[in-house]
Amino acid sequence: MKVQMVDGQDIELYIYEPHADIRTRGVIQLVHGSCEHAGRYEAFINYLTDKGYIVYANDHRGHGKSVSSPEDYGYFGEEDGWQMMVDDLKSINDLIHAHNPELPIVMLGHSMGSFLARHYAIDYGETINGLILSGTAHNPKFLLKIGQFVSRLAKRYQGSKHRNKLINQLSYGTFNRNLPNAKTASDWICYDEEVVREFVADSSCGFIFTNAGFYDLFTGLLYITDDKNIEKMPHDLPVLFISGEDDPVGEEGKMVKKAFHAMQKAQLINVQIKLYPQMLHEILNEKNKLEVYEDIYNWLETNI
Repeated sequence: MKVQMVDGQDIELYIYEPHADIRTRGVIQLVHGSCEHAGRYEAFINYLTDKGYIVYANDHRGHGKSVSSPEDYGYFGEEDGWQMMVDDLKSINDLIHAHNPELPIVMLGHSMGSFLARHYAIDYGETINGLILSGTAHNPKFLLKIGQFVSRLAKRYQGSKHRNKLINQLSYGTFNRNLPNAKTASDWICYDEEVVREFVADSSCGFIFTNAGFYDLFTGLLYITDDKNIEKMPHDLPVLFISGEDDPVGEEGKMVKKAFHAMQKAQLINVQIKLYPQMLHEILNEKNKLEVYEDIYNWLETNI
């Protein structure tokens, strides 16, 4: 269904509920990654509802069914697009609270969704009871500032909706680096070849961000890697980091651990991490994804 945001933008929102005979345990607010859509999480959502969790998932601005024309893929807005996506999550969270006032809410973000979720926890952390971060990273600030500078220039001189292949190559093009037998540019997302084939065949996936979209992304990444901002997160918010040991986005776990330690340094008292051997970026879609699902469920039962 379409839900209108505070600026008038219509966002596609999906709500999944457990069967009537299953006791409801809580709500998961699912935040998908870049260049994809919420519909790719069907297997995980079915697992959660079978366990008694209501799931709210939206397609971000510039993604999935929240896009009205192909030129808007990877475009979040002319100004402050990243902050608007974070605020969209707040509007959806307000709906969740209104619909389910007695239930705990856990935000689960994957990839770019994990970056949005981290920003959300800084700005609105008191509105959630837990945070799960899948396939995240914690990039060096100097690289992010370069990316922000270049994308700002590209936005100014090429146009906000132009798609700069060089920026895309520098941002996403290196992710197959440890896969010498890669068959597609998207092999890095998952070892399950069927998942990759479906991703490549999906016209709503794998697009190149606009110049404005890349500028917003780098701006958001700079915000969430600032120690002063991380310190604004509620110190008692339970956080779980999960990632594949072979995930190039997190530099095979190196940047995931960096994000984990940054939260520990900020005095968060319940931060946990697990890296999964022989898994790439989309651990929720790998062949042995059930192991990840069960770990998430056990964490929810223990910490929420």
